[in-house]
Amino acid sequence: MLRHGGVLFIQLCIWFAFFLVIHQSGNDHLSYKVMLFFVFLYLICTLTVRLIAKSKAILILMTLSTTLYLMTELLLIIT
Repeated sequence: MLRHGGVLFIQLCIWFAFFLVIHQSGNDHLSYKVMLFFVFLYLICTLTVRLIAKSKAILILMTLSTTLYLMTELLLIIT
């Protein structure tokens, strides 16, 4: 089993892949981007559940990685 830091790193790598996919699909409709967001979120959720046994740690790690991604995206939009 991976430690929590390793799982967080994998989650952030998946969010980076999502970032690349979204920015390569520039003129897609917003609904497609939202659906893709939930697909990647589901991928992260299933990966985290398989690697971490404690439900509290799963919730904390998923919230942390999703918040970090959304804050980074917001900072990129602002600048």
